[in-house]
Amino acid sequence: MYVCMKVRISTIQVSLMLILSMAILPGCTEIRFKDNNIQNEEQYNTTKISVASFNIKIFGKTKASNDTVMASLVEIVSKYDIIAIQEIKDIDQEVPYEFLELLNNNSSIQFEMLLSERSGSQEDDRSSQEQYAILYNPELISVMDNGTLFNDSVNDSFQREPFLAHLSVKNTTLDFVLGVIHTKPAAAEDEIAALIDVFNWSAEYYDDEDVMIVGDYNADCSYFDEEDIFELEIGSAEFLWAIPNEADTNLASSNCTYDRMVLTGDIIDNFNGTWGVDNTFSEKSISDHWPVWIELVIRID
Repeated sequence: MYVCMKVRISTIQVSLMLILSMAILPGCTEIRFKDNNIQNEEQYNTTKISVASFNIKIFGKTKASNDTVMASLVEIVSKYDIIAIQEIKDIDQEVPYEFLELLNNNSSIQFEMLLSERSGSQEDDRSSQEQYAILYNPELISVMDNGTLFNDSVNDSFQREPFLAHLSVKNTTLDFVLGVIHTKPAAAEDEIAALIDVFNWSAEYYDDEDVMIVGDYNADCSYFDEEDIFELEIGSAEFLWAIPNEADTNLASSNCTYDRMVLTGDIIDNFNGTWGVDNTFSEKSISDHWPVWIELVIRID
């Protein structure tokens, strides 16, 4: 069932939403709603994992030299089983490895990392190059490849090409493609629309229709009208926008849902409706974005 909403929906509101769903207002974004009280006839043992996305503003040598900020980042990142990081801006590509070492020196989990090449490979994009990183708990997650940047050489749709990797959750039935994107704010509308090409390419390239693309979509406020989501191909019924329009994902005074996590394929059924914004810090020296996260429930194999 789909429900148009601008405020968080709880299971207590099922009756009201059944009524509202019959009179959806024009322009509202359809958000998939699941009744978690419905029980399947056949029950399985399951496990849960958390997947997060975090734009760490200008994550380069200056930020890495601030011990207080780095300690805060370690505390934040270590909460999640998988976290996709955007806006790594060290041209020498040293900061991601320094952070991984610091993380593992201060965590009971020894995280591993997939690191992209510097995105923005087209000549007109090279002034805005960044790297993406996917950090993951190897006790729970296996990587099936080293990841790749989307080949954007034909259409040049993105200032920073998305990074994609094929992951598997150990001892379960789930493997999926995880993508990460940081759109150009001034071109957010066009880049978000072009993500349909990335979803389609990923499903074919990896032979896996379970695809999740997360990141700083810049999908709100002056950059993008969130009420237009339903007009996009990735706003159709085949896709789930797990971070709803009510979420405030940035530290500015404006309420903007810049950061998103969009799913397609059977992995939608693994999303149990639990999502969050980690707004536990207020220091912009850490970032001007808060991490967003979701929880997946997966059948144990």
